[in-house]
Amino acid sequence: MKKLLIPIIVTILIIVGCGASYNYFFRGPKITETVLTKSIDDNGKPTAPTTTFTSKDTVYFSAKGKKFAIKKVTVVWYKGEISTKNRFKVEENIEISSTGYFSAKLSLPEGLEPGHYGVTTYSAGSEIIQTISEFDVKN
Repeated sequence: MKKLLIPIIVTILIIVGCGASYNYFFRGPKITETVLTKSIDDNGKPTAPTTTFTSKDTVYFSAKGKKFAIKKVTVVWYKGEISTKNRFKVEENIEISSTGYFSAKLSLPEGLEPGHYGVTTYSAGSEIIQTISEFDVKN
């Protein structure tokens, strides 16, 4: 009886472990910990989180992705409401670093216009929005 019970328990544990791994990596959000910031470190981690910027600031979007579930992302910037007609910058195939972070930046030589902005992220090749972040630019 004992010889039969051990393989059954091991099989059940393997099935439960595989199910939990599948749910973690392939279901739910693949991009997490989104932050808007004025600066990032060498690994893409945010160092000064904020949602209010001046027209001369560089706006960094930093996020962490599940490394085994996603390799590249697309970041889309919007001026005003998050709507296709308000898109003004699309950054495709941004690679996730070995630490799991990725980042994108927004700056213009003449400065950003004051107003409300947004940024969305997508898994590369997908049309489903993974995250939405919004921020304001003031004089």
